[in-house]
Order: sequence, then structure tokens, then C-alpha cells
Amino acid sequence: MQTMEPALAGIEVGGDAPLPQSRPGRRRLPVTLTLAAGAVAAVVLLPAAYLVVRGSEAGVGGMVDIATSSSALGLLSRSTLLAACVTASALAIGVPLAWLTTRTDLPGRRAWLVLTSLPLAIPSFIGGFAFVSALGPRGLVQGWLEPLGVDRLPSIYGFPGAWLVLTLFTYPYVLLAVRAAVQGLDPAMEEASRALGHGTRATLWRVVLPQLRPAMTSGGLLVALYALSDFGAVSLLRFDSFTRAIFFQYRASFDRTPAAVLSLMLLVLTVAVISGEIRMRGRAAYHRGHGGTPRPAPVTALGWWRWPAVVACGVLVAVALVLPMGVVGYWLVRGLTAGETLTLTWQAARHSLEASFLGALASVVAAWPVAALSVRHGGVVSRLFERVSYVGYALASRRPSIRRGRCW
Repeated sequence: MQTMEPALAGIEVGGDAPLPQSRPGRRRLPVTLTLAAGAVAAVVLLPAAYLVVRGSEAGVGGMVDIATSSSALGLLSRSTLLAACVTASALAIGVPLAWLTTRTDLPGRRAWLVLTSLPLAIPSFIGGFAFVSALGPRGLVQGWLEPLGVDRLPSIYGFPGAWLVLTLFTYPYVLLAVRAAVQGLDPAMEEASRALGHGTRATLWRVVLPQLRPAMTSGGLLVALYALSDFGAVSLLRFDSFTRAIFFQYRASFDRTPAAVLSLMLLVLTVAVISGEIRMRGRAAYHRGHGGTPRPAPVTALGWWRWPAVVACGVLVAVALVLPMGVVGYWLVRGLTAGETLTLTWQAARHSLEASFLGALASVVAAWPVAALSVRHGGVVSRLFERVSYVGYALASRRPSIRRGRCW
């Protein structure tokens, strides 16, 4: 628990001193809710249990040999580096953008919020295809620059391309989480900081950002798990990560035990990321010094910085939204002008809508008991069920399934 006492020691947020109040007695967990959350956690852990059983077929020595091989350790280092860099970049984009669209006089800030959130709706597979088509060898941009004497662009394949694409299509996770936290900030804390002589920058670093830490770590966790589990973008951009190696090992080998061991390594890395998020967030809890609904925070005037901020938002939207949509539109128009017929696969569209609706419904039903138990009845059991739920998110590789020429 954390509190603020500006009259005694300036402004400091983030201490670990408990509030001077008696602790309530521990309540018993409701049986029905606990069983429901436990059932969800058990289902989520089924793939992990299969991996353990399948990997154990090689024996302990065989599993150690596979996990400590140079190729496996290389996959571990590359995947970790990619997840760390994508998370850092998403935080660097999402946190300032959340502040600009919530607490400043940025021109058209509501429109910018919608436009900067839309890349979340673009699958990374489509985004990767768009960037390869535009910036890859013999791509659209190189064709436009050839009359100017530019016959080769820097390669987009490998780590730079995977980093760029995953960052552009995951930073909205941070943006939406931090924006919700910014809207809930109590302006009284910032006013107390300024009354004690702290400037805008000191108030930002010592008061505002510590209060946003839980939202930043939660959004960063989603980004990291997405980067670890993504398959489409890393495959198109030819970056060897765990998901790409596991897929080819699974499809190209008669013995799938090595693929299971690599999957277990990815699972351990996922658990390490979740544990890191828990340690970074700590026991952060912030309280208002008064009851009732918090007052709306005053809008910060950007001054002449408003126009550089508009330019930055415009560049971000152009790269993350306009470019991929423009590339898809370009190939659509080019195909139509070349005589291709546009066949609308209504059956595939209906299947996509049905799968999306059923998946969303199942996710809400499964998440409700876990979330309710975690929020209303804190404890070791509820925290365990909550963290286990993230494991399923990391194991769900985002890739298209191609069967008989159709993408489902």
C-alpha cells in the first residue's frame, strides 16, 4: 500500500510503507467462483501439459541437450531481444501519445486517438506483407526511387523489420491502457506538487509517472507476450524467433519432440516475463486524499509544441495505418485494372465473423471468474489463476492457417 503526505516530505509516490490501518480478516474464497476460475486455468494449462509429456519422450538428458544447443540458445537470445525492444518502443510511443490525447490541447486529439488506435485492428501478418511489399527488394518505394538513381534500399528483413512491424501494431495496447489510467489520475496530487515548488518536469517524474506504472507494466506485458507469440510478421520478415523455428521443426521433422522442447523454452520465457511484470508493478496502490468523484484534470497547454506534436501523430498514422492500407488498396486496384475479377467470399467472411463472435464470447465468459476472483478476493490462489491466464495468450501463435488455397 502506498500513500502521499506532501505536507511532511514533499511529493514522493512509490514508497513501500503500509497505511496505518488494521488489516481486515481474510475472507474465505467463494467455492463456485474459485472452481470456475480453476477450471479456466486448467484448460489454459492443457497445451503446456501436452508439451511436458511430449518433450519428456526424449528423456531428461535429451531435453537438456536440445535446450542447451547453440541453435536453441540463439533462438532464446533473439526472441528475448525482440520482445524487449518491441516493448520498449511501444512504451516510448504509447505513453506520450496517451498523455497528448488526454491531458493536452492537441488539435483534433479525439480524432488522433481513434486513428492511432486503429493499427491494433490490422493483423501483423497483413502488416508484415504490406511493409515487405512497400520497402522490400523491388518493392513499391524502390520502384518510385529508381528514376532518382536509387537502385537498392536497406534490407527490411531480419530484426529491424520485425522490430518495426511489431512495434507499429502493438503500441495501441500501451496507449489504451495508459490513457485509461491518465483519465483516472487525481489532479490534487499534481497541484500539491506544484504548490510545494516542484516544476512541471519534476511533477511528471515524481508524481504522474509512478501512478501510471501499473498501466504501463500491464500494457508492456501484453506487448511482450504478443512479440513472443507472433508468427506471421517474423516469418514474412525472415527473423528466426521461437515461433518460426517451432513451426518449421513441427512441419519438417518426423520427430516432434525437439519442437515440444523449444515450445517449453518459450513457455519458460513467458513465465519469466510475467514474473518480471509482477516485480515491476509491485504492490502499487494509490489513493485519493478526498472522497467522491475525482475532479477533471486541467488541460495542459502545449504552446508552440502543439504543431510538432501534430506532425509526430501524423507521421505515426501515415506509417502504421495509411501505408499498410494503401499497399493493400494498391494491389487491389492493380488486380482489377489487370482484368482480375473481384470475388467476394461471403462464406469465408461469415466464418470469420462467427469465429470472432464466438471467440469474444468465450473469452469474456472465461475471463469473468478469473477477474472477479482476482479483484474481489485477493490472495495466492487468485493471483495464481490470474497469471496462468496469460500463459495461454503467449502460447496462441498468431498465424494464418492456409488450407486448399483459403485463409481461415
